[in-house]
Amino acid sequence: MRGASLALTIFGLLFLGVAPAQKLQFSPAEKTVVLQRMKNIPESNLDRATRLKELFAEAGCEGGFLTEQKPDAAATPNIICRLGTGENDLVIVGAHYERASSPQRPLDNWSGASLLPVLYQSLRERKRSHSFLFVGFADDGNNPSGAESFLQHLSRAQIEHAEAMINIDALGLSPTKVWAAHSDKELVHDLIVMVYALKLPASQIDIAALGHADSDPFAARHIPQITIHSLTQQNVSSGAGSPFRPGNYYDTYRLLCGYLAYLDQTLKSRAHSE
Repeated sequence: MRGASLALTIFGLLFLGVAPAQKLQFSPAEKTVVLQRMKNIPESNLDRATRLKELFAEAGCEGGFLTEQKPDAAATPNIICRLGTGENDLVIVGAHYERASSPQRPLDNWSGASLLPVLYQSLRERKRSHSFLFVGFADDGNNPSGAESFLQHLSRAQIEHAEAMINIDALGLSPTKVWAAHSDKELVHDLIVMVYALKLPASQIDIAALGHADSDPFAARHIPQITIHSLTQQNVSSGAGSPFRPGNYYDTYRLLCGYLAYLDQTLKSRAHSE
């Protein structure tokens, strides 16, 4: 089942420097649908790749819009779902899906990857200004090899037209967090706009101590990027785990739905403006 389509008017927030009122439309899935995929987490990485493809297909991403891409020396593929033609400006939404292999990963990586299909679903019913690529990265532990391989397969034109990369890491441990120091300032600003508009909690936590992130290869290519997660300071400093909080998880999902719809309307083309 799918939740009712949400039409949201964003009024000018002068203290945030936001443009005049804009109307966003997106269709978030119902809470039970979103939470169900965290109840039965596939054990092996191969099962995760298979399940992620199934979830994309169930969300309506099929045929040539759903592809696999095998990174070098990886046992499983990147799973890529495209919304739009892929010929216009791109927004890339990514999360890694491999099993946690380090005590520094307090929550299973499936928490971010399993949201990709329902994020796709929230946007697909309306014509969008941008093309979106939703990518489940086949990383290798703390090495963002899936993200690096994905970028190596993009053409120069695609990289030039990549307006933003939204990196989703461990979710559901706490209210939404953003790694602001490592993220593009304008993308952080836009996230804050949606935090206020949707009246959802969010704060800043630096996760540099946990090592590399999937956003790193994008930053190295000067593609604006942002990392959204739910890790607390205790998670980062001690590697201690935290219980999964369904309410926080669904709040982050709703925030991401609105955020992607907002970016679709507000992002300026780097390729044409530079």
